[in-house]
Amino acid sequence: MKKGLKICIALMLILTVALTGCGLFSGGSSDKGSGKTEAISLLDGQKTYKLPDVDYDTLYLCQMDVNPDDENSLLSEFLEFGIQKEYHLTYAKDSKAVRQDDIYICDTAENAKAMYDALMEMGGEGMNFGIYEGDPSMIVLVFDQEMVEGTILQFAGYGIGLDADADAATYAQFDADIYSGYLIDVVAAE
Repeated sequence: MKKGLKICIALMLILTVALTGCGLFSGGSSDKGSGKTEAISLLDGQKTYKLPDVDYDTLYLCQMDVNPDDENSLLSEFLEFGIQKEYHLTYAKDSKAVRQDDIYICDTAENAKAMYDALMEMGGEGMNFGIYEGDPSMIVLVFDQEMVEGTILQFAGYGIGLDADADAATYAQFDADIYSGYLIDVVAAE
């Protein structure tokens, strides 16, 4: 997929988030019990992301690698900010996507702040993203259920790889594919 199309898709997602005007890091109700995963290990165990209080039964974890030699990689646009990896966590309940957290990991807190500032300048006002309070070298962009459903409908409407009734597994794989990523884990809640 060409770099221009990837940037267009990313900007469509940013616009979708901005237009919804939802609050930062809002989550759904939870019945989180002792059988659910509390945190996810990222960047080969160097980073930990504490899962939000979300009612889910399956979690899909996708990874997008940074390849500075790939001019078509969307992440290559953020090399100046020390971007190391990007992860997308798609939470599912009864096979339906109910939330997605996109996590961008930079090499330093200063670079993460600079990347955050650059994203804000690109139209990020009112978006559901911020510096992760558990680790200031991470930026998290949150898509609540309404935004995930809107994204699925938007791509289905454009005829780009999804049906309007796509389940969470299909959506997570599609999301990984459009960002040249791959599914690295599926975690079922006990």
